[in-house]
Amino acid sequence: MKKTVLLLCIIAWAATQNAQAQNCVRDSSVLLYDTVFFAPAPYTVDHPVYGLAPACIGQVYAQSVTIEVPSVFVYLGTSISLNSASIATSGAISGLPSGITYLCDPPNCVFNANTLGCILLYGTPNNPAQAPDTTDLVINATANTSFGPIPITFPGPFAPGNYHFILAQAGNCIVGAYDLSSQISSIKNSPNPFSDATNINLVSKVTAEFNFEVFDVLGRNLYAQTVNLVEGENQFTFEAGNLPNGSYYYVISNTEGKVSRLMMITR
Repeated sequence: MKKTVLLLCIIAWAATQNAQAQNCVRDSSVLLYDTVFFAPAPYTVDHPVYGLAPACIGQVYAQSVTIEVPSVFVYLGTSISLNSASIATSGAISGLPSGITYLCDPPNCVFNANTLGCILLYGTPNNPAQAPDTTDLVINATANTSFGPIPITFPGPFAPGNYHFILAQAGNCIVGAYDLSSQISSIKNSPNPFSDATNINLVSKVTAEFNFEVFDVLGRNLYAQTVNLVEGENQFTFEAGNLPNGSYYYVISNTEGKVSRLMMITR
């Protein structure tokens, strides 16, 4: 029994060490801008960029977020001296998919004024039912000011925009435990990128009916049709129509699972 307890302690210690060993990398470029307090910067109308790297079911994920903490905090139109900004060491970030968590540098998640704090989003997404989708990350924080603590959210009035967290099966990544590898052995589209139309080429191990859907990076369903695949090589064409330039995900699915790939429209 003692050996079992000792082994469990060693495993728990190793897991903790593995998490702590991950590096949160600060991006000092945030210091070059007067109105940007995050790197990568949130998505805004003037900065329509999805700065966070997309996560993928079953694959290890790591994304560093740098926070510039100023010495003055503007609250309700009044400038207040800011001592630090802080978040809870767990549960402070909403919108994270299952399997993803975070840690801070410094570890207590207290970021002093005039410093660059760092939050590392890391883990392995483990719920195929959540993909493809996009969530908005919200960081619940506290501004520790000369007038006392003030609850704030990021992004928010202090740092406008949205942090879109994309969960998908991009590139060669296939949905994990509920993928269609037992029915679909390969899938790709060509050309990719494309302007008006692309051919979906796949090899099926079965003759059956499947759903073909196209999503944008916000997880909105833009197109859907039923396709009848035969055992062996299959090909059908997807026409972009009036879809704007950008990245999209196409999904082949049935009641057994789904598989997704990334495609790009450039004109």
